[in-house]
Amino acid sequence: MDVIAQLPLWTAWLRASERSETTVGLREYHVRRYLNGVPAETDPLDLEWLVAYLANPRWKAATRRSARTSLRIWTTWLHRTGRIIADPLALFPPARSPKPLPRPCPDPIIRKALFASDTRVRAMITLAAEAGLRRAEIAVVARPDVIDERAGTSLIVHGKGRRERTVPLTSAAAAALSRQFDQVSPEIPWLFPSKGRYADTHLQPVRVGELVNEALPGNWSAHTLRHRFATESYRNSHDLLLVQTLMGHSKPETTAIYVGLDTAQARSVVDGISLVA
Repeated sequence: MDVIAQLPLWTAWLRASERSETTVGLREYHVRRYLNGVPAETDPLDLEWLVAYLANPRWKAATRRSARTSLRIWTTWLHRTGRIIADPLALFPPARSPKPLPRPCPDPIIRKALFASDTRVRAMITLAAEAGLRRAEIAVVARPDVIDERAGTSLIVHGKGRRERTVPLTSAAAAALSRQFDQVSPEIPWLFPSKGRYADTHLQPVRVGELVNEALPGNWSAHTLRHRFATESYRNSHDLLLVQTLMGHSKPETTAIYVGLDTAQARSVVDGISLVA
């Protein structure tokens, strides 16, 4: 069976199950990327090949979990619709999801990445670090989402679960958006249009993440920029509910995971309990 030929049917199934276009695009991207790397003489549903692919040592844990989820949804669909006899990923143990610690990217690292990046990547970095956008939210920013208000510029953010929120932009973020829109034809609505196979749409979220991650040194990633936004927003406001709203979280407990420790405040507390006068 030609599993590549089955992909349009699978993506239609995802849309019929009310998955967002961002989610559909991400799942299809993962599966196509996997299939494109399978040699012609290899069965793409071979368990050992799937395991070797998902064991990529260069991947971060979040990347592995996301790719694994996409492939698992795909193989489950092939099995349940009778296209394959057995699901090769059915025996995979559940992925571990340890509770993450806040890891805000330091400002000097961000400034260095901004200095070394082009206009497009600078806009991506700024939206993550100064507006708290996820990579999927950055990918779908369009011209109508930018709102010019008396107090400044705001952005309508299209978040998870098709929930929208409005985030005020810093002057630096507003300027970064303006410079990037100047690089895009006025007929194109997207801030980051795709240049490849999907030229009539926006850049895929996974590509946004790759570009930002490549710009940041070491183990810093696009998600740590979002941690930075949460940490600085809470430090300036001490209002967890406000930060939750800006981040687009449904629960304050989720927001608390993103907020890094204010080490200066913590040090003053610890110094105050020292036994040494």
